[in-house]
Amino acid sequence: MSQVFGTPRRPAYAASRTDRLGRPVSLSAALPAQRAVLFTGAPGLGKTLELDRAQQLAAQRGWTAIRVEASAREPLEHRLTRAITDDMGTLRKQFGRFQVRKLKRAVRELTQRHRKVQHGAEVRIGGGPVQFVTKRQWDATPSAPPGTTLTDVADQLGELADKPVLLLVDNVDAASASDLAGLNELAGHLQQRGQPVWLVAAGGALTASRIQAVSGRVGFDIRELGIMSADELRPALTVPLERAGVPYERAGVEGLLRAANGDPSRLRTLADTALELTDPRTGLTGAVAAAAAARVEARSAVLYQGRWQKCTDGQKELLARVAAQGVNGLSMPAETEATANWQPIDQARQELVARGLLRERGEYVDFAEGGMRDWVNGQLDQTPAAPALVAAAARQQVAVPVARRAVGVFGATREPAYRVDRRDGEGRPISLHQRTPTSTTVLFTGAPGMGKSHELDRTAELAARQGWKSLRVDASPREPLENRLVRAISQDLDSFRDHYGFVAARGLKKDLDKLASRSRNPQSGNEVRIGVPGAFQFVAKEQHDSERPDPVGGSLNDLADRLGALAKAKGEPIVLMIDNLDAASERDLIDFTELAARLEQNRQPVFLVGAGGEQLTSRLLAASGGRSGVESDVVTRFDIRTLAPFTDAELRPTLTEPLRQAGIPHTPEAVDHLLTAANGNPARLRALAATADVPLTLTTAKAATAHHAAISRPHYEAAWHNCTPAEKSLLTKAAHLHPTGIPLPPATQARWTLESTASRPLTQGLLRQTPTHLTLPDPAFATYLQSRLRQTGLTPPQPTPTANDRHTPRKLERSGRPLDLNR
Repeated sequence: MSQVFGTPRRPAYAASRTDRLGRPVSLSAALPAQRAVLFTGAPGLGKTLELDRAQQLAAQRGWTAIRVEASAREPLEHRLTRAITDDMGTLRKQFGRFQVRKLKRAVRELTQRHRKVQHGAEVRIGGGPVQFVTKRQWDATPSAPPGTTLTDVADQLGELADKPVLLLVDNVDAASASDLAGLNELAGHLQQRGQPVWLVAAGGALTASRIQAVSGRVGFDIRELGIMSADELRPALTVPLERAGVPYERAGVEGLLRAANGDPSRLRTLADTALELTDPRTGLTGAVAAAAAARVEARSAVLYQGRWQKCTDGQKELLARVAAQGVNGLSMPAETEATANWQPIDQARQELVARGLLRERGEYVDFAEGGMRDWVNGQLDQTPAAPALVAAAARQQVAVPVARRAVGVFGATREPAYRVDRRDGEGRPISLHQRTPTSTTVLFTGAPGMGKSHELDRTAELAARQGWKSLRVDASPREPLENRLVRAISQDLDSFRDHYGFVAARGLKKDLDKLASRSRNPQSGNEVRIGVPGAFQFVAKEQHDSERPDPVGGSLNDLADRLGALAKAKGEPIVLMIDNLDAASERDLIDFTELAARLEQNRQPVFLVGAGGEQLTSRLLAASGGRSGVESDVVTRFDIRTLAPFTDAELRPTLTEPLRQAGIPHTPEAVDHLLTAANGNPARLRALAATADVPLTLTTAKAATAHHAAISRPHYEAAWHNCTPAEKSLLTKAAHLHPTGIPLPPATQARWTLESTASRPLTQGLLRQTPTHLTLPDPAFATYLQSRLRQTGLTPPQPTPTANDRHTPRKLERSGRPLDLNR
């Protein structure tokens, strides 16, 4: 086979590509501010090649790059351990043997397994032909250390390196749900720590949806690899041909580009086939290009057949409709408008796009390969529609203008440039450093982006200023909350020893060992041996479990007692912080409520501070009752602080003050536009402002909102894909009633059904509830749904709510009274 065009992993010419916003897709020497990048796209569009480029960039710049491939056969930790162990010699040479010791230990404990040890004793009576034996054995496996996590290994790499470290993970599609949760957790951790470690992953079009499903959020900078333009792909043909001295005609090049339809992998196949048919004297002509396209299409027939057989009935129906439109493509909003049963059509569309069979061009979808379109029409004996020129403009992908970043004057999500001291409806401060808690357990709740984790940051800063001990962990679906607390304290034992003394730290270590220990499983038995010892013996024996109660180590309550004793002796509070409680399992929430009850009972200065979504309180109430299903009163005594959406008056200074301090001109109209787009969400406002051009005018503000909407599209698609049919119907109705939203019905079965359906979208921040309506809090998400399903114009225009209308729920939540859904 000719190597003129190289191989898929090593192309002769690496074309530079940009996304729909005109931004470069590949990593460059100026690494992104976000510490985690996810390349997504349909098969064959170059995701693995982007990791190859990142690895090559690291080699050229002298950076450290560690690459693994996710697998369904074994956990990601095993593959990462193997990769780092293989590179340990290089790391020692680069950083020194002494410096690498901590990393080696962290890697070893990442997958370390401990042998089970059993001890036993026996008594033998008799020395003749008959011998009686009684024995006892028990499990003596020592308590297992807490081990390490992916974040611990990343921290060790960050401490070692003074240059960037790239963790490259390919084939994320094959990863288990646990691995996806771990990667997303690592992404958030790297962003928070700010060390020179970047996580770069590659996966299919549905990878973001899977991450969102297991973690509730996606912490990656998602870079979609879509089709490439003819201008981007043309050098990938002409440059290698010129280097190889192969003549070509413009018609030949353009013919191959049309047949490739923007797919770089398909273009390489076409080009290699064209070389097989090329006469060295005439080179690549239009006729050769046509013959090459026909040959590739004929060879692909077996693949078309396989893909067709793999389709569901709904997918086949949609493929048939798209094929019948020929090169025009199919208007999806027109299809969903024409039927009340639109969800199967929309679902088939998303699945076929993810598989790479269909391609979206604005509101139209078309076949990624013209050959498969022809094959489907041939199979179904249908004649495609004639090309329609009038629809060409509508099918073009709308390019969103790229806005320059308005300098880093707004800070980061966890460290904003301007902090708002928030208050509840009674005028009381929200933050712990401004208002003393009324309980040993404090909960910060609210929708995503409202600043719950930021309140934990403020609590940690308060503890650091006062010299108190504080520990912080994230709840995770990957392992129990108990394990995370044990690990956090174990890793901080030296600090406890310095703060409370050697004896206190030793007692704490014993409690941790009890938490890690398990049942001894004692067994007893008797034997009778008949025969000549050393020659031949017949043995009859009986063995059974002991009836004695079996100690099973300690619990979190024991740990709470120990920490309470330390805090009382020192006269200083100890603060335990648990973030992301939305990801906690039901068992974890039971542990949380039991720990909270024990702390309240002890009346020692140990405080438990948690953060989670709007449905956290109801989940904790359910967990407090255990298996009975009847909640206890422990949660009612929590100090629950709800972070409601900001009002425009509260949000305005977070935008105008950093601009004023940086001397950046801005108009009131531009500020109002961004506040309306943020709709009370401080994280969204910061993201909008950070992408705005300067000076900030209404024009640049509108460009920033368009830019942010385009960036957010993969996140919208991930959330949409994970919704149930009932949730999709609810979101669709809210979109075409936007901005007023869905009126809440009176106290009837319809009301209870609506509340049940809205529960998960409310937790995810897709919906917001006011006393009278369910609304979409993100205007750009409403626009996305309207354009996807063409729901605009189906109802009379609704009045735009005022700033007070948008944030009415805050008045109820701050009053201290529960939301009365029966009114």
